[in-house]
Parts: sequence; structure tokens; C-alpha cells
Amino acid sequence: MKTIDEIRAAWEDLIASGINFTLYLGLGDSDHRQYLRADFDDEATEAVGNSFVDSIERYFQGDLSTVALSALDDRANPLVCYDLPDAPAEFEVLTRLTQDPEPATYVFADHDFSEIKTMAVKVSSADTSVVFFKRFYPVSLVKRDQIMLVKGATSRFELVNKDILKVTGGFEVMLMDDEFYINDFSKFEKAFSFDAIAARAMNAVTATIVALNLVHDVKGHLASCEAPRKDIIRAGRSPVLTMPAAAIIAFVSAKQQQLGLQVQNGLVVLNSKESVRRLYRLLNDDYLTSQLTQLEYETLAKNRL
Repeated sequence: MKTIDEIRAAWEDLIASGINFTLYLGLGDSDHRQYLRADFDDEATEAVGNSFVDSIERYFQGDLSTVALSALDDRANPLVCYDLPDAPAEFEVLTRLTQDPEPATYVFADHDFSEIKTMAVKVSSADTSVVFFKRFYPVSLVKRDQIMLVKGATSRFELVNKDILKVTGGFEVMLMDDEFYINDFSKFEKAFSFDAIAARAMNAVTATIVALNLVHDVKGHLASCEAPRKDIIRAGRSPVLTMPAAAIIAFVSAKQQQLGLQVQNGLVVLNSKESVRRLYRLLNDDYLTSQLTQLEYETLAKNRL
């Protein structure tokens, strides 16, 4: 995973080396999506390319940080690096856009505008390329059977009798140096059919917790993964899960009131969805004590020193 400064530097190097711009239209659903190259005239290529690159430049100027998906917390403005062993099928399709040969050209006679679900934008030089992915909603499709008026030469409005494709800036997923970075995780989940992958990752974490003989899952809320998805996935790499169960139980027993958890018969009792959420806060080591003041805190995000 790159730091945000490394990503900015790689982007600046790409832009400085002279770039080409290619737009691909994604047809079909994520698991079986096909990308076709959009054919532009020179004027349109320059206009769309410059506008899109400017939007990426503005984004990278923001207050950003990178974090691995398996460590995703509640920090603001994260650029999330996908690091789970299972990956969406579409990642392979997007990766092929960085390789030869180029896909076929989108032909209007062969495909209806309504088939376009996503777009991918490749910014490339002779040596490297970066691919940006966007879902349908930033791509405005206006069908000719919809009424659209434009300003005419006089004071009259004129009817546009053509299908229109509107390309805007920004991105949801970026492919850089064989790594996928997610700009908006909630949109990514919907766009890339992430549910099945997440379920496997969460079930693996749940199995680890059960194997520790740490909890009494009274109503099955733990087994049903009834907690924020990112909290469950993040717990999978937490050092807390490598500790002896007795040490965790002792900690909870001493701080039951602060943690909002109860210990009975040597097990943490999970009798509500809230208790499961609190357990994951514990397993993610989100309760901290200041070495300076000895005050205790619950943290939304942390960077290990």
C-alpha cells in the first residue's frame, strides 16, 4: 500500500511524462461486465481528458490518508487500499484495460445506451497507466425520448433529438501499480457485488472468536454478523485476537461498566446487537489510556506508532 504522498508523487510523474486519455464504457452487471472503448474525435478527447485530469488534481490536493481495507476504521477521507485475499471479479477486467490488446470499440448500432452501467478512464504514458472507475450515476445518459431543450441562436429553446452521454470528473475506485484504491467504500460495496466476499471474511472472523471460547452468543447476534461490516473485518487482523482468552476476560471483568459488557461464568455475554458492537470495539482495541494523563478514551481511528 502506498502512502498518500507516494500516490501524489506517482500521479505527478505520470502527468509530467505526457499522457494519453482513453474512456471505456462498462456494459452489464459487475460479475460479467464488458468494457468497450469509446471513440472520440480529437477535440472531444482533449476537452474530456483535460476536465477529468483537473478533477483528479483537485481531489489529490485534499486532506487525505490511505488505509488498508482490512484495517478500515472511522477516519475521515480515507483512500482505502483493497487487501483482502478474495477480490471482485471486475478487478481482473479493469486490470486488463492496462494491458494489450485494447478492447473493441463501442458501436452505437450494436448496443443501447441503457446498457451502459459504468465507465473506466485510463490516463497513461509510454511506461505506466492509472485507471479510474465510476458507476452509472456520474455518467448522465439522456435518451432522445426524454425532452431536453438547449439555448438556440435566438431567444428560443431548441429540441435536442440525440442520445447524450455526460462525463463528469471524480472516481470511486483507482487502479495504480496493480493496487486498487477505493474513494467511497459505500459506493464500492454496491458497485462491485462485495456482499459475498465480505460475508466470507466476516464468517472467518466470527469463527476465530468462537474458537477462543471467549463469548456466550445468547441470541446468535455474533453468528449473524450483526455489527458494522468494517468493524468485523478489521477485527480479523487485530492483535487482541492473538491474546489468551483469559487475559481478555480479565480485562473485561475489570472494566465491565466502562465497556458496557458483562462477564458470566467466565464468558463475555452477548445478549443484544449493541453488546456485539461493543465486543468488536474491544477486539479492535478502540479503548485507549493516555500514558500522560492516565485518562481513558474510546477512539474512532488510530495510527500505530
